[in-house]
Amino acid sequence: MTTLQKYLSYIHKIVVEKTTSEFNPQLIVAIQNGKYVLNAQNANYSYASLHRVFQQALKKIDLENASSVLVLGCGAGSIPNIIYNELNLSPKMDAVEIDVKVIELGKKYFELDKYPNLNIVVGDALNFVKTTDAKYDLVLVDLFRGIDVPSEFLTQHFFEQLKSLLTTKGELLLNYVAYNYETKQRVVELKNELKGVFHNNVNVYQLEGINRVFHVRT
Repeated sequence: MTTLQKYLSYIHKIVVEKTTSEFNPQLIVAIQNGKYVLNAQNANYSYASLHRVFQQALKKIDLENASSVLVLGCGAGSIPNIIYNELNLSPKMDAVEIDVKVIELGKKYFELDKYPNLNIVVGDALNFVKTTDAKYDLVLVDLFRGIDVPSEFLTQHFFEQLKSLLTTKGELLLNYVAYNYETKQRVVELKNELKGVFHNNVNVYQLEGINRVFHVRT
């Protein structure tokens, strides 16, 4: 990023790369307000609104006691950046991302490959959750297709699998977007379904307008 690009990006967004992948018909790296962001066709993928959502959500967690972290939906690395750079913490972290092109862009523009405690897993989150034997103090779920969370990540069975990955004092953050009547109603249903798995240790935070982050403690 040149100095001129940085200053001009406060006036208008500067697109630096457009590409496609097997999972995303459009991926756009742009400079916006002095920093790189990654957008998909109709949603921010990393480092804009999504970044702000997790900046706020992670304030709800006692991260000092989280020595092991799982990120489902790594994107270009917003969550690792917040934890490692902004909060200056160093937990072991597994980050799962199905789109190898997104990982490539993360390394090219967002220094995703610079974190020594970060293990990037290119693969399907469902399969990872089903097959891993690891346990985590914190699980962060940011799995979207466009602005919707695929239905397979909103089932009681998936929630039970997530619970099995958490340590005895583990915590879970699950990001969801409520942008119309149906998705807002689904928030109520999801909270009740999560309570069915985790009992009453479930909170919902409204962040960045339409985002709802479910916070669960074991």
